Amino acid sequence: MRIRRLINFNILCSIMSVFLFSSCQTAKWTPSGIQEGYEAVNPASVIAIPVFMLPDPSKSSSIDPAIVNTHQIISKIQEKVIQSFNKQPNINGHSFAAVSNIIGNTKPSLLDNLNESMKIIANRFKSNETSTRTLITSSCLARKNFLEFYIHCVSPDKLWIENLNTLAAKVLNADTALIVVINDIESNLDVDIYSINGGFSVLLVDTNNGKLIWGRDGYASLQNPKEKKYYPSWDDLINSIFNEQFWDKFPGRIVNQKKT
Repeated sequence: MRIRRLINFNILCSIMSVFLFSSCQTAKWTPSGIQEGYEAVNPASVIAIPVFMLPDPSKSSSIDPAIVNTHQIISKIQEKVIQSFNKQPNINGHSFAAVSNIIGNTKPSLLDNLNESMKIIANRFKSNETSTRTLITSSCLARKNFLEFYIHCVSPDKLWIENLNTLAAKVLNADTALIVVINDIESNLDVDIYSINGGFSVLLVDTNNGKLIWGRDGYASLQNPKEKKYYPSWDDLINSIFNEQFWDKFPGRIVNQKKT
């Protein structure tokens, strides 16, 4: 009897070890910045796709459209991103405005199609339909942030890749696309404390296959002291995220060295 119990205990230990090892393996986070296999990539042409808005389906996040419109968040982000690439001779491409002009005003536009396909993928998590739920892979279901949502849920989608291919062909066969996504915009008033929260994701993707080349999620929260009965500046929040460190290891980007 004692021998049988000892054997059972050993079997249990073996099962637990496998389980713990598997858990550690699946819990591995996707690193931000340059992705494995793309360390030597230097894009020939980058197209800056006008900003998308999508609450991060990996977290509890929301976007207040009133704030976005009132404070012109989209134009401020696009301006800040373009400024971040000033004096970068190794990076060539087309600005947000240039891409919008090339695509034109025909509805639905390519931008509408890209935006809609990303939303459809995000909405799968809310669906009770078996046919829809079966489209969610195990790696997609296990996503932990927006980068992983893109890698495991969006980038393999055939319609997403087709729209990227079409956009790239229309904009002089650009090989990469810079995608900026607003995934959290909120303001809060709690016991006389005025605060704001903002979350953004920036993705550099291969327009041929949709794969992520470089990416980073950025989040910031600002609050004013009690004596200041107003909300912090959205410009300050945006500037706090899109600093020099945010763009670390962006392909072809030269780090600005401060003179001493």
